[in-house]
Amino acid sequence: MPLLRDVALTLNAIRIVLGDSNETTQIHVVEETTGRGAFRRVLGRLRRDEEASALLRDRPELTSTQVDYAWLRTLPRHTLGGAYVAHLDDNGLSAGTQALPTRYVDDPDISYLLRRFRQTHDVWHPLTALGVTPHEEVIIHAFSLGQLHLPVSALIVSLGGIKHGLLERRWTMIRETLLAAYRSGRAARDLIGVRWESHWTRPLDEVRAMYGIAPIMLH
Repeated sequence: MPLLRDVALTLNAIRIVLGDSNETTQIHVVEETTGRGAFRRVLGRLRRDEEASALLRDRPELTSTQVDYAWLRTLPRHTLGGAYVAHLDDNGLSAGTQALPTRYVDDPDISYLLRRFRQTHDVWHPLTALGVTPHEEVIIHAFSLGQLHLPVSALIVSLGGIKHGLLERRWTMIRETLLAAYRSGRAARDLIGVRWESHWTRPLDEVRAMYGIAPIMLH
């Protein structure tokens, strides 16, 4: 029965997102119903890394109770912290939305990793130099696919590639950008285990160099 429930929830969520790409809560449903196995594999990998193990132990969250967003707004926009909070403010986003509890994941470690993935998605945006238009969200999921091989990212790249690539005639996106984003994600270090809170004051270019992140060039 749980499998049938997951399939029904996933198909319904995909139907809703195809109608409206901004239905973030439905994307969260797909993350949870399809991603538990992938995140279990990620969890095993992270436990072998010193920085990631500390992250799993301490479980920091990018929320207003743990991050001083007013202080981040005083940082220059070329720093990681300044760029991150500018990304939130410029696009009317709230970190709290990405920190909501999981509904379909019981394992506390996997539940934390899912929330951390959602929260750090908005850190990856300035690191990859991508905005929040629908086609750019598809592109950043190509980067995420290279990083984590999550089913939700594969779905967004394939279905979103059709909707926001082929149907909107973004030929360069289809021919070049999606593959470049995927390769950038593959080439970068394992980002899900990074404690970004330790790097707020560093220049973006310095953080990119530390973790091997190549910005995604749009044409």
